[in-house]
Amino acid sequence: MAGVGFELKKLFKARTATGKLKAYSASLVITTGPFILLAGMMLTIQGLFAKAQVPQSESLLFIGTTVYAFVFSQILSSGFVTAQTRYLADCLSEKRYGDITASLFGINALLLGLGALAAFLFYLPSPLPWVDKVLGYLFFSEMLLIWSQGVYLTAVRQFKGLVLGYLAGAVAGVLVTGVLLTGGELPAARCGVAGVDVGMGMIVLTFYLALYDYFGPPRQGRVFWFLSILDQHWKVFLEAMAYSLGLFLPNLMIWQGSWGTVVGGTYRFAPVYDIITCYAFLSILPLRTMFVVSAETEFYDRYAIYFDAIIHKGNYRDIEDGRQTLLFTMWFELRKLMGFQFLFTLLALAGGTYVLTLANVDFEAANLYDILLMAAYFTGVTEVISILFLYFDAQEQALRLMGLYFLGTLVLGLGGIALFGESSYGFTFFLSSGLALFYGLHSLDHFADRLNYYIFCGQPMFYRPRVSFMTHLRDKLYGVKESQKGGSL
Repeated sequence: MAGVGFELKKLFKARTATGKLKAYSASLVITTGPFILLAGMMLTIQGLFAKAQVPQSESLLFIGTTVYAFVFSQILSSGFVTAQTRYLADCLSEKRYGDITASLFGINALLLGLGALAAFLFYLPSPLPWVDKVLGYLFFSEMLLIWSQGVYLTAVRQFKGLVLGYLAGAVAGVLVTGVLLTGGELPAARCGVAGVDVGMGMIVLTFYLALYDYFGPPRQGRVFWFLSILDQHWKVFLEAMAYSLGLFLPNLMIWQGSWGTVVGGTYRFAPVYDIITCYAFLSILPLRTMFVVSAETEFYDRYAIYFDAIIHKGNYRDIEDGRQTLLFTMWFELRKLMGFQFLFTLLALAGGTYVLTLANVDFEAANLYDILLMAAYFTGVTEVISILFLYFDAQEQALRLMGLYFLGTLVLGLGGIALFGESSYGFTFFLSSGLALFYGLHSLDHFADRLNYYIFCGQPMFYRPRVSFMTHLRDKLYGVKESQKGGSL
């Protein structure tokens, strides 16, 4: 229901070392694959720039193009993608596999349309050459596709083929950049963005082929049938948007300050802060992987037992035993997850500071890295708590949590900059993420103590799907009679 672990649980149940290795590898691909590959391509291309003694202006233009595409594609797609997980979960549980491919095409078309409009408005006043605008737009569009495709990764069990395709795309991106740089006829930034476009394009194509091969083509081509899910789960949409905005708000605010720089008359960003933030959030990759492998799978088994007792008319003792076991497992796995990640955060704190010193990063920036490490830790655990809420369909609690995260980041960030200027950079993000984590733990504890109430009394007696603009739009596309049939194909 939360968008992770649909088909991987069979791998997780394996007791052999090979089975565990497959589970960890698959989880790594699902949770962090595109991010790691993008970061790897970026670093390698930067290395090629350094070797070719590329002017700093070209290097910054390349960074600005990729950073903007990465950040704003995630902000734009997050709400749609998270709501789409609910539709995909329904398709898998009801074995409506023909709808899966159709929904992917539909969500991609929707995001590409919105992305084209956003890119047009952004690049319209830009003085960049049209070629650079087109290359930047292509990368932005590919990132939109990558984020939406990530939802479907767990439904396709051809992980070996996907990994090979991903690696081939990353290698191709670097090779294209190297060949174009060697020719010396194009600006370095254009070479780098073109290489990234080719690499990410191969990754997108690899996944499309894997999904098409696994589920086949859409049966009747109703690619926008999923639109009603945006009406039914609008709180999930807003929760994901609040998280993405809260995550990137510190960067957006600092870009406007003295640390910000404008490149090509188009991209304003803060290279030092952005790089340090990226390194800090790399430290929580183990958290995401372990959540899929350990916490979510162990928790899901108890979750299924509890709800099986409710749905199949178990007696009070069965339901109560299931509830107690479920809550014990949830808290045990959450504590284990927090401790596991905290160890990696400490290792990143010790090793990262040393590496930054070797890279000639000044003392102020190194201290900022230490603060952002803890902010990343708080943010990662807060995200886990929100996913646990969504397991119980506690959309309101998840929305409140991420709403607080967003508002805390906004208010504390603006207030800190107004009162303390550059001295507040990073620290206000640390405070807002810590506040959100504290509230999340308290809210989860309150919810867990009253779990039976929320499950039995928090649901309507008769479920009526929320009907609003998106549902009406879908009905106009496919007809009211089809809508009344519930969308079966």
